[in-house]
Amino acid sequence: MNESAGDFSDILTLLKDNPRGMSVTEIAEAAHLNRNTIARYMDTLRVSGQVEMRTFGKAKVFFLSKRVPVSAMLNLSSEMVLLVDENLRVIQANEALLSFLSVTSDDVIDSLIYEGPAKSLCSDMLTDQIRHAIRGETVRGELRIFRNDQEYYLDQKIYPMVLADGKPGVTVVLDDITEHVRAEAALEQSEAMFRRLVETVQDCIWSVDENAIIRYISPQITTICGYAPDEMIGRSFSDFMPSGADARFSWELTAEVSRETGFTLLEFPFICKDGTRIYCEFSGTPVVLDEESNMFLGYNGALRDVTDRRNAEQGIKRWKLFLDGVMDNIPGIIIVTDVKTNAIVYSNLAAEQFLHMNRSEIRSLPSSKLLSRLGSSHLIDAHDQVKAFRKPVNVPEDRVEVDGTVHYISARVLPMVLSVDREYLLTMATDISDEVVDRNRQLMTRELAFVLEGISSTQEMWVPAMEMLPNISGFEAVAVYQRSIFDDYVLFMSKGGRFAPTIPRDSIVDRIIRKGEPAIFDKYRMGLFLEGTLSIMDNAASLVLMPIVHESRTVACIILGSTTPQLPDTVLRGIVMSTAFQISTVASRCLLQEKLQRERDRTRSYLDVAGVMLVVVRRDGVIEMINRYGAKLLGYTETDLIGRNWFEMIVPAAVRENRLQAFEQMVSGMLNVEDRVYRGPVLCSDGTVKSIRWRNSLLREECGSVAGVVSSGEIIPEEEKQ
Repeated sequence: MNESAGDFSDILTLLKDNPRGMSVTEIAEAAHLNRNTIARYMDTLRVSGQVEMRTFGKAKVFFLSKRVPVSAMLNLSSEMVLLVDENLRVIQANEALLSFLSVTSDDVIDSLIYEGPAKSLCSDMLTDQIRHAIRGETVRGELRIFRNDQEYYLDQKIYPMVLADGKPGVTVVLDDITEHVRAEAALEQSEAMFRRLVETVQDCIWSVDENAIIRYISPQITTICGYAPDEMIGRSFSDFMPSGADARFSWELTAEVSRETGFTLLEFPFICKDGTRIYCEFSGTPVVLDEESNMFLGYNGALRDVTDRRNAEQGIKRWKLFLDGVMDNIPGIIIVTDVKTNAIVYSNLAAEQFLHMNRSEIRSLPSSKLLSRLGSSHLIDAHDQVKAFRKPVNVPEDRVEVDGTVHYISARVLPMVLSVDREYLLTMATDISDEVVDRNRQLMTRELAFVLEGISSTQEMWVPAMEMLPNISGFEAVAVYQRSIFDDYVLFMSKGGRFAPTIPRDSIVDRIIRKGEPAIFDKYRMGLFLEGTLSIMDNAASLVLMPIVHESRTVACIILGSTTPQLPDTVLRGIVMSTAFQISTVASRCLLQEKLQRERDRTRSYLDVAGVMLVVVRRDGVIEMINRYGAKLLGYTETDLIGRNWFEMIVPAAVRENRLQAFEQMVSGMLNVEDRVYRGPVLCSDGTVKSIRWRNSLLREECGSVAGVVSSGEIIPEEEKQ
């Protein structure tokens, strides 16, 4: 029996054959070894967790351990774990690391970390860090390696530890975050492209000159950092940043001069007026006078407070503790099932919280019943496949209902073989409900943007907006109020909930709507509505006001309501505010188009009732417009004439060549005939010829070139013909 190599198979076999336990004396007699030697061996086995000891009076009885060995626990972790002794020699590696290196345990164990198969993970810096850890320091960082022509990013944590023989060692924990890093880079690029495409307006608008001196900043800056605009105009943004960040900001801003498209500078610290520090995101574009001179004038852009987002991202990056609670600190749900008995042998803290059950309750359930609570039939099928083929199976997305609440989980089931008669199934599940909700909201937001893009009138936009806004915002009721001729806001249409028919003048709601800025009344701000005042919606516990502004005036307002006290988070607030701005922009465009259409219709009605023929002829002689009176005078409809050649269809053949020659001289500027009165015949649809007194005027483009001729004509009475 070789103690230094950890070969205690004879003792373990004796304990396995004697499940009632054996004392040191009994083991020594059975193994034919010295009692002191056996006592030392048993201490080593207890430290490694392979045996357990119970005391009966003065006797100490040893049993084979029923706990999962540390090596098996390490294999349960999705992170890569490597144990190294003080001589930098590998003494243990879990399956995740072996799979990453594409080697076996025998290839790695007992090799030097900087010479063996783990050499690709090792660098001079990592070797130094391991030596620091052996001296008792905990080291954390990020490792970037190239392997098989692939670039990998690994989060590394190096912990000092004491080995079973009492000597120092270290635990190296590596987590492959390559996909996460790539996803973050792709997400940043996608967000930047999306901002440039839709030209999203941020919280605070600013403009700086060529020297990065602030020339304009909107009043929203007071809400963000406490400074009034006058306190910042004439200074640089870098003046409000801590040392180090100011120089980096100035350098990065200067580097954007050569860019033709928008830019974004992420997470710069900003010192508020009260001394607190926030983080802001700057986005904008360089301003150039024109393409030929390429004269740089400064930047126009926007900034927003991203402190909450930054704090959330930093929270995600906090490292989990290891060894003392390696499984309980894994954020995902971990379930270990015995293949033979189908019994639940382990569940972590995340599983308890998700299922609202303690560990004893979880372990008392059959695996099939527990899996049905954790997922749908897909998860049960995944278990059956792993049992049959001994290969990992993924369940990308599964819908499950726990205590009346719908969740979405993604799961992975892996086989785990510890020995011939000890096989387990490891189920790792993650609650992705928030991701699914956010994804659906983003999809609905984009779908609403796509629908609104094709709308040409305000009456068309209300129906899709009212259908989709409740799903986007989480508020179950929605209503549209429009400004009436009496300068108040009256209910136009509603869906869900019972809304007031009109909003009283000078009320809090009326003042907010007239201000023209979106407002969210969550469960805390609802107290602004004093008791006894008229509520917009019966039993409302949360409200959102989304004014529609046109020509600096609020013309309508969309109101979202909920009977439950909502408290939208930062992401949802951003979605609601962005959607409100989007709807307001589309409504303003539609209102402007409707106004232009009304003006065109009004002008056309004036032309139609005029007692003269009005016709517009383009440079090529084609009729572009003719009023109803003129078309009727010629015996045609407007549709018959528009798009036809005036000279070929209306001018008699006898004078056609002369009239065409005079027209060409007129549009070329060779003949000044504006406001000149002359007589000219026209050919009617019935073949008759009428004599018309004409007055002409040139129709010019904005650049001054002649686009055509506008002519007005009236029939010459018979007495004048003579």
